[in-house]
Amino acid sequence: MKFIVHQALVGCTLQLEISEDDFVQLRRARHILSSALSIEENYEVLISNYLSLENTLLSISVTGYFRNGRTYLDDFDRKSMLNVALVNLLTAARLYLDHLPQRIAECLPDISPEKCGLKSRISHEYDAHFEYRFMEALRNYSQHRGIPVHGFGTGGRWDSIEKNQLEINTSFIAAKSFLEQDDNFKKTILQEMPDKVNLTYACRRYVESLSAIHQFSREEISESVTRSRDLIEDYHRRYSQLSPNGTLALTASRLGDSPEKVPLLLDWDDVRINLQKRNLQLKSLSRSYVTGRIRED
Repeated sequence: MKFIVHQALVGCTLQLEISEDDFVQLRRARHILSSALSIEENYEVLISNYLSLENTLLSISVTGYFRNGRTYLDDFDRKSMLNVALVNLLTAARLYLDHLPQRIAECLPDISPEKCGLKSRISHEYDAHFEYRFMEALRNYSQHRGIPVHGFGTGGRWDSIEKNQLEINTSFIAAKSFLEQDDNFKKTILQEMPDKVNLTYACRRYVESLSAIHQFSREEISESVTRSRDLIEDYHRRYSQLSPNGTLALTASRLGDSPEKVPLLLDWDDVRINLQKRNLQLKSLSRSYVTGRIRED
């Protein structure tokens, strides 16, 4: 049985012979990078759905301020927009949390899941923040029994500092009176829940916690992922020293009765790196907001 690194291109015959252990390590490195990319992809889905929710709130605020003669159907449509955006966010959060343990385990094949600390980190966010606990319970409710948005309103108030600009915003809520009608809604959450939960704040605090969990996950797998990237880059360097045509379509192959190919491409892993740079940890999300306010010089 023979193991080689080569370019999977018609007419390319240059081969770099490697050991079986080298091949196994390259295969493992690619699998680790693939799992790390999956973590970032799922987080991107989560953040994209959160941005969609915030954009929906802004759109409803602008429309509600400029449009007169609002009808019951208009209110239904806007409430429906909020329900769609919130359900999408809750679904994306569940997808992210469900996939995360397995993906981290794949990135840390030499460490047992119990030692990685992810479960403790998630438990910390759950115990520390009512909004995290509430949103998890609301997700379960919306998935099995009812819609999560029970009311909304668009209103305005004069700026509390300069008193000369009218601030317009949309708030939406989940009402305890609705949720307590469901016998399956978590009783401990109902006991600590106010009559109305401000879902704008709850969503931001929830996503802030999820972002902290994601940052923890990045740090846990960082060393393993870096080693994997470095290994594949090293073979790109070694092969490029032999090949005048670069490393396009570089591949590790096992030849013989049971052939196997492991692509050693890195462009797709560059996407993971760019996603990490784009989606930094959201540390003050629950204390931040976007405004169209005109500031006077």
